[in-house]
Amino acid sequence: MMTSTATRGAETAGPSLGLVRSEDPAQLLAQAHATLTRAFSLLSPAPNSAPGGASSASDSATPIGIESLLASIEISEQILALAGATQMSASVAFRTGRIAQQRADGVPRKDLGKGVAEEIALVRRASPARTRNHLALERVVVESMPRTLDLLARGEICTWAADEVAKGVICLDDEDRARVDRDISAQLPEVSPTRAGVLARARADELDQAAALARHEREISERHVSIRPASGSTVRLSALLPLAEGVAVYKVLDRAASTARSQGIEGTRGQHMADALVARVTGQQEPGSMGVEIQLMMTDKTLLDEADDVAWIDGHPVPAGIARRFALHGDPEDDSTAQRFVRRLLTDPISGRLTAADDTRRRFSGPDRRFIEIADQRCRTPWCEASIRHIDHVESYADGGATRIDNGAGLCESCNYLMETQGWIEEIRTGAAGGHDGSGPPEGSVHPVGSGPLDAPAGPEPPPDRALRLTTPTGRTFTSVPPPLRWPRPDLDTASRHDDHSVEAHPEEDRLGGPSAPSG
Repeated sequence: MMTSTATRGAETAGPSLGLVRSEDPAQLLAQAHATLTRAFSLLSPAPNSAPGGASSASDSATPIGIESLLASIEISEQILALAGATQMSASVAFRTGRIAQQRADGVPRKDLGKGVAEEIALVRRASPARTRNHLALERVVVESMPRTLDLLARGEICTWAADEVAKGVICLDDEDRARVDRDISAQLPEVSPTRAGVLARARADELDQAAALARHEREISERHVSIRPASGSTVRLSALLPLAEGVAVYKVLDRAASTARSQGIEGTRGQHMADALVARVTGQQEPGSMGVEIQLMMTDKTLLDEADDVAWIDGHPVPAGIARRFALHGDPEDDSTAQRFVRRLLTDPISGRLTAADDTRRRFSGPDRRFIEIADQRCRTPWCEASIRHIDHVESYADGGATRIDNGAGLCESCNYLMETQGWIEEIRTGAAGGHDGSGPPEGSVHPVGSGPLDAPAGPEPPPDRALRLTTPTGRTFTSVPPPLRWPRPDLDTASRHDDHSVEAHPEEDRLGGPSAPSG
């Protein structure tokens, strides 16, 4: 998990963005924050109180009444809406001011606005892609729908409803957006957020058929498939499809489930639909018959001695028993059995960060690139979490930056291009001890793969730290470090991590057989 910190300067000391006010909104918000902090402390359970019981430290305090608690919930909801409207207005004003600054600095017209959403994303602690989408919707509300913004500020609708309205009219021009705002604003406080979006889209379609067609084309162009973890054992695979195709896919899967149930095959309708989806997409009738490569992090004792240390796959914990089953499943004599390729990952015994990885897995070349991809896991920009697409030279190659691990950072495509924008500065701290140049895994930190025992030698040299320091055009700094692939066990003594548990080992990359696979 990425650890990032923001260095805050004086909030009012930055360059002016062209807004002239007699009071500083940031100071007023800080005062409101202090008030909310006090209210939270009054509502928070006392540290020494038992669940459901009274606190011995506050026996003399007056209990908070039921009506006060309900009112606190209601007012908190109104504050959330007002805070959303305030953040919307501040974000849009920031964008306007930053573009004015860029224009004054001579930034080419085609590049105006680049990096602005990313600056906002960092202070919001959100991904750049999500923030860009939000900012587009916020501009619609703030710049052309004053009644909707006012309802949000008064707490009569929530930010979800405002977003849905903005999505419904985003293809209209400002004049038609204002008409929709006038026509539906009276109904918005009485309907759900989803219904608010429906009302906006319906009125937009009446006002501009061409815009409705444009929205239809835009929505179809955004079709995609995404994946995210649901638990240690499952993932959620989602598809955004055109209406007709989506309904057709669902009906095919539903029909397959009905057939399976009529044949007496055990399982729920949902399980049968999931199995049918896998079979039709992969061409494999059995879910376990697919060949995969596993980035599996587990100790040798977890794999072979049935220890209970948790394993990790792509940064997500997997119970030891499931990991063993996953790693050792398969019959080498049966061609129909899945091929499980397991890349051996070696980690620092204390920090849990990657120090070495097998580079012999076929179809992959460039061990330094693979090292960075595995070590960084996701885009190194704080809170981005997108998949790594580019390995960035932190000190650019044109400026003499070396193509080495200690000058590389895994970034998504968008963030890599962002680093070329004026005003963005990258620095990397190697932290390598003993003069290691960062051109590969530290010598002596682990034994070469397959060269003998997997114990770390005495006095292992630490790997490059590779902490990435990012400075935005407005002078704020953020730092991220590569996340550990394995989170150290807090109950283990530090000294014990230099014995036979000190290096994480994984089976040879060869296809594994059953539980009787050799331990060497």
